[in-house]
Amino acid sequence: MIHITYAAEQKGLAEQIRDDLTGAFETAPPLLIVLVSAASNQDPVVAAEIARARQSGAQLLPILTENVTLPETLEYEKPLNFAAGYQRASLLRRLSQLTMTSREVRQANQRALLAIGAIAAVMFGLAIMGILSGLVAFPVAEYNEEATFQSLWIDGLIRETLEYVQPRSTDDARNFAATLEAAPTRLYYYVRGTATALPRTQGE
Repeated sequence: MIHITYAAEQKGLAEQIRDDLTGAFETAPPLLIVLVSAASNQDPVVAAEIARARQSGAQLLPILTENVTLPETLEYEKPLNFAAGYQRASLLRRLSQLTMTSREVRQANQRALLAIGAIAAVMFGLAIMGILSGLVAFPVAEYNEEATFQSLWIDGLIRETLEYVQPRSTDDARNFAATLEAAPTRLYYYVRGTATALPRTQGE
């Protein structure tokens, strides 16, 4: 979509450009054409249009209609100079270049995404084949080592304290709610887990 922003005195040129571009670039990327003049450099509406285009990621094409300096918001853009008169062919040629560049970028991005997707699919397939063939195995030893560490941690930090609060009999189980409420916070889940486990292992 091509939009034109300009000061009021440039309306005639803007309409001529709009007529020349109608139907010529229906698939053009978002583009803001800025007709630059002394008046447009002072126009807050034009400044707002430029800022909005920047925020949306649209391309900018300044066209000098007078020999003036580009505003700071456009100083890094390459302008067309129509100060000596409108040049339709130059405008169409520049827009063709912009459109081609955007299309090439999109195509390159699509090719990159397809390549990354293909690599990911191949890697996933190789991983599945490795697991099924036994070449790749889950790190059971590491899991066991972690489980052992956790068990030792519980024994060292919790088990000794847990001995005094865990239920040992049917009566303890009946009073379990009060016992659980009085237990330290770090023991809560461990004490709760012993409510029926220990009496059951003791045959009660």
